[in-house]
Amino acid sequence: MDKDLHIEQRSRAFRDEYVATTPRWYRGELHLAFTLIFTGGVFAYCIWRLDHPTLAEWLAIVPMLLFGNWAEWAAHRYLLHRPTRWFKAVYKRHVGVHHLFFAHNTLEYRGHKHWRALLFPPFAPVLFVGTALLPALLLGHFWSRNVGYIVVLTMAGYYLMYEGLHTLSHVVDSRVLDALPLVNTVRRMHVIHHHPELMGTRNFNLTFPICDALFGTSDLDKGLFGTLFNGMSHAAMKSEDRRRMFGEDSPTQGSRAGKPGADTAASR
Repeated sequence: MDKDLHIEQRSRAFRDEYVATTPRWYRGELHLAFTLIFTGGVFAYCIWRLDHPTLAEWLAIVPMLLFGNWAEWAAHRYLLHRPTRWFKAVYKRHVGVHHLFFAHNTLEYRGHKHWRALLFPPFAPVLFVGTALLPALLLGHFWSRNVGYIVVLTMAGYYLMYEGLHTLSHVVDSRVLDALPLVNTVRRMHVIHHHPELMGTRNFNLTFPICDALFGTSDLDKGLFGTLFNGMSHAAMKSEDRRRMFGEDSPTQGSRAGKPGADTAASR
């Protein structure tokens, strides 16, 4: 049996079982609403508490964005894709549910019950924003209250971007998204990440692949700038990853189905 066909059939069988066993009380709309209300509420509260921040204080956003990029990459690589003593349940949920439900050729989602496998659990935004509390308290004490609030609002905003780009990466057949710079790179790299043979080693950033490029976990043989603006092309894909993904060495332009050698627009 063709490997991709086997992966697809396994994924769709798991989907049917997972949806059928979804508790009656689960509502994807409420799941999404909690994420938006919590992160949006934290963001709005911090904005409201600011008192005429200076340019220097606003510049605290830059290191926090970089910290957020590292935090998502590190958590994804070392907690979600490695069974550790304290986070084994998180690993099982991510690899055993999200990656079985969504393979590289079954990335689409339909209906609110699919959101249970798509969205991160409700505790995720709380933990992510919570990582900003200690630096916020320290900077708020030793620098200014404004900087403390800016640190927290940056992490809340980052999580919204994180969840938004992840959701957009599971939207298939969108010429608009595949043409947007940066967004198309994120979408292509997430397809590669969802291949069962590459999910544990490649493309752990869910927003912009800064840490993937810096720490060698990108599937692309490019530097930081080239990786960020790679778009949908497979031309610079590392040969070993290309063989695992396609079984050969020739693809140059990507498609959402991961098929080699076809222009993205022409594959629609």
